[in-house]
Amino acid sequence: MGEKQVSCIIPCYNSQEYIHRTVDSIMDQTIRPSELILINGCSTDNTLDILREIENQNNDIVKVIDLEENKGVSYARNFGAKNSNGDYILFLDSDDIVKPWLIERYQLKLRELNNGSEDKYILCYSAYIQIDENDNQVSEIVNGIQVEPDEILGYEFYRNYIISTSGVMVKKDFFNKSCGFNKKLNYSEDWDLWLRLAALGGFAYVDEPLTQIRRHETNVSSSVDRMLDGEKAVLKQYDIEYIRKALFKRKLDIEVNTVDYVSILFRFGFWENGLIELKALLKKGSKFYNLYFHLGLYYLKSNELEQALGYFEESIMYKNDHGAALNNAGALHLLKGNRKTAEKYLGLAIQYFPLYLDAKYNYDILGKKDVLLGKIKFTWRELRNVLTIYNG
Repeated sequence: MGEKQVSCIIPCYNSQEYIHRTVDSIMDQTIRPSELILINGCSTDNTLDILREIENQNNDIVKVIDLEENKGVSYARNFGAKNSNGDYILFLDSDDIVKPWLIERYQLKLRELNNGSEDKYILCYSAYIQIDENDNQVSEIVNGIQVEPDEILGYEFYRNYIISTSGVMVKKDFFNKSCGFNKKLNYSEDWDLWLRLAALGGFAYVDEPLTQIRRHETNVSSSVDRMLDGEKAVLKQYDIEYIRKALFKRKLDIEVNTVDYVSILFRFGFWENGLIELKALLKKGSKFYNLYFHLGLYYLKSNELEQALGYFEESIMYKNDHGAALNNAGALHLLKGNRKTAEKYLGLAIQYFPLYLDAKYNYDILGKKDVLLGKIKFTWRELRNVLTIYNG
């Protein structure tokens, strides 16, 4: 793969404050995109005027599309892709920033991994950091993974490793084959697309924070429940046996693949099926920390709280920084009135994961006289190594 033509697509809605910085970061690339498509979605501020000014100053590369109706970001991205001319599509949000060498690094990585076979790896993404309204870094580096093409679908079913669409570059032919973003989904529409693309080819990953994702007070995971419902809606499009086969293609220990499969069974509501898998591992003498965490989840769901607590504490014994197990054990001790033990566990969860909202909530109610089961927040999945924010 030599240098390919890249079309950058940026949906814009009331983007007047940041769009200049975003566009500058694309125009300053060491390998510039062949075109920059700016899509205005009926902005009510001065965004369109700014976009027209940018277009007039760079009419050799910039194309502004002014939609008559705002049909959402998925529609805008699909529309931009349909009207693009590049071999690859680079998606970017209108307030984010990319490093000047992003496209160069992506093309180099794809060339290296494909090694003459362009259709082996069809997407490229990078690590990223979060920034605030003033461009200050507000997170650690959030990393992805590099795995073989036949493994990525299983990894993506278990957990979405591409947290943001911003900074993702996709081969256009395969974007078209995947049918693009599902406009009917309001949440997890990016993950839905990654799953369909992962069934078609591999994902290349550059382990360098080339994208800066802007976080505002208004967009910091304010609708976690709806996001989780969105995840379930995406998963339910697939047969559970199809998911199982994808998971077990990962070159991981059998106990890791099994417990990750159980995690998805639980998300489908197949609790008894999951317990059978867990007990089979337990019978083999497995000491895998997540086995015990998921046993804890099963008994928590069954309202057998003493058994649940025992398994969460056993998980912590094997992995002392297991944030979700620490939170859940702390919450159960709080329910039992063991406030000092609860404070220890919850304090450790917050120490390891400062953005962990469930643990912070439970810690804040330590001083309350009567704590009821319905007032405590439990976590039902293992945490990511680096949290952007976590609740639920």
